[in-house]
This record gives sequence, structure tokens and C-alpha cells, in this order.
Amino acid sequence: MNCSSASFAALMGRARRRNGVKWDSPPLWPVAAPSLLGFITACLPYLTKIPNFPEGSLLAPFGVVAFASLALLLTPDEIGSKPELIAGTWVAMLVAFLPQLVFYVWFIPVILFWLAQSIYLWKSDYPAFRIGIWIGFGAVSGLYLGGFFAHYFL
Repeated sequence: MNCSSASFAALMGRARRRNGVKWDSPPLWPVAAPSLLGFITACLPYLTKIPNFPEGSLLAPFGVVAFASLALLLTPDEIGSKPELIAGTWVAMLVAFLPQLVFYVWFIPVILFWLAQSIYLWKSDYPAFRIGIWIGFGAVSGLYLGGFFAHYFL
């Protein structure tokens, strides 16, 4: 049986790997920035009297965070494809937010998943889309925690 060298290399695990990012130490910005942005925007309806930001609703803050995710175009080039990073962020934000409209306790698995990923994701080599999923779940986790904080403490 004839085997080309490319298929043999792929079989042996020596094929060219896709570009991803692996950090040497835990990065702070993908953990802190999205969750802080979500937290602050969830508190906005309680701090301002803007008609489009009703208290008790996370829809307008979610829109602000989704629009603000375009700032990921400014991320370092080592992350990889920036459109792929933003797409991963938007997909994760929709998966983390839309079920909350039906399942009241959906925020619990979202926050736990984000925390688990924050502990382990930086140790491996992942593509930009996967990093975007981590960032999106962090932003929506911040929305949920900020909404809780604002409702009970502001």
C-alpha cells in the first residue's frame, strides 16, 4: 500500500498544526477585562436614568458588551485571526445569554464554565475562536454577576 509522506506525517502527529496561542503564565486581560466590562454595564441601568436601560433587564447591557467586543480588533497579533476571535466571542455570548431567557438558573453553569476555563485554558495551545469563547463567557458572567450586585446593592 502506498502512503504519501504528508499522510504519513499526519498519521504520526507531525503534520503542521494550526496557529494558536499558549501563554507562559496566566494572562490577566482575557479574564479581567471582559468580566469587568460586563459587570460595569450591568450596573449602568441602576446608576443612570437612560430610558433604553431599564432596571432589572440585561438586554441593553448585553448589546453594549456585544458592540464593545469589536475592541478585540486591538488584541495582540499573537492571538491569531481577529475576526475569528470576535466570532468566537459572539457565539459564546449568545450561547451564554439566550438560554437565560428560558432557564432561570442558566447563569450558574455559565459562570462555573468560565471559571473552569480561566483556570486551565491558558496552559494549552488554542485557536483564536476558542479564546473568543472564553472571552465571551467571561463577559456574560460579568453581566450576570453585575446584574445580581446592582439589583441587591445599588
